[in-house]
Amino acid sequence: MKRTDGFVLKQINQIPYLLPYGQRIAEHRRGMRLNEAGVFLWNHLSQAGTRDELLTLFARHYEALPSEIPILARDMNAFLDELCTWGMLEDEKEPPCARHKLYLGGLSVDLNTPPELSIPQFDAFCAKKDNAPDFTIHIKSGSGLSCSPSGGQLLVCTEELFVIEQETEYHIRFPLAPQITECRLKKDGTRANLYVVPPFREPLLSDLFHAIRLLFLYRAQQSGRIAIHSASLYYREKTWLFAGSSGTGKSTHTNLWNAWFHTPVINGDLNLIGLLDGQPMVFGTPWCGTSGVFHTGKLPLGGIIHLKQNGTNECQPLTKDAQTLSLLYRTISPSWTGELMDRNLQLAASISEKIYNTRLLCTKTPEAAFFMRQQIDAFFSLKADDKKI
Repeated sequence: MKRTDGFVLKQINQIPYLLPYGQRIAEHRRGMRLNEAGVFLWNHLSQAGTRDELLTLFARHYEALPSEIPILARDMNAFLDELCTWGMLEDEKEPPCARHKLYLGGLSVDLNTPPELSIPQFDAFCAKKDNAPDFTIHIKSGSGLSCSPSGGQLLVCTEELFVIEQETEYHIRFPLAPQITECRLKKDGTRANLYVVPPFREPLLSDLFHAIRLLFLYRAQQSGRIAIHSASLYYREKTWLFAGSSGTGKSTHTNLWNAWFHTPVINGDLNLIGLLDGQPMVFGTPWCGTSGVFHTGKLPLGGIIHLKQNGTNECQPLTKDAQTLSLLYRTISPSWTGELMDRNLQLAASISEKIYNTRLLCTKTPEAAFFMRQQIDAFFSLKADDKKI
């Protein structure tokens, strides 16, 4: 159990009250009048890690007989539940939950939800083995009142995302997702708590799916994987990413390949890449934009083609620094701090040096697909010649 900061115990005409201040005033929090027992319990919350420990202190203070302890327990729990309801106390008591074992992006993820909540986009990623989790996410049903610390350093502030850095965790809010009241993400990437307000139906399910993406990409980043805004296809036993800003033809290009060469589309919007035993790989995740196309395993990465609209089709070689920067600019993994940005940069550099990385100036016609296929075939031929030498 943990008292929420932003509340102070004060006497008004010798009557004790819990009163909000600071951010809690801005949140329009209410105060609460306490009796003598309430004052004792509030003052001793920091000494007790659990309700049982607090009950022991409570009973000892009032010299309760064994027959009186159930009555004390009833009154104490009613008081603590009221504190939780009004966001004055965070109780670590875990409610009943459904445990979903997932295998996402090459990582084992435990997703714990209220029993009545299910996110169907994760169904294809149910784990076949019960491995120790690399990342644990708890979705908790609450009252909508924040219990998180009110201080910290504001790192990101947009209409879609607030990120505040605390000592050991990030406090995250999603302003456009009103049923997600807050998120706590451990800095070591091992655990995240999402606090939500029922009912568990659209649009909450969609908001949760996208909020979990942000949390997962942070954890994947800790394991040497970065997410690239790109469409991908499978050709010559390799995965090829087509990256570019919105409207440059990523989906158009991969669909042309699929139509003319019958190459499978791997993911229509986001690809998670990294090195596995020194080899560049693409790891399957369910996040694929509106395309609905994704894969669940891992595939070798052949290269990244950076698209730019043009009147003709031609490849423009990139210097090594431009290869790294072009990849970095398409990364959507968190870069809330200089350290996180540097992690993305180092990953982009280590991956770039092991793959085919070029810019394609192209039209949106079938000729662009034919041209790029010729370039990839020539790349394979060149590699084969290098091996002969």
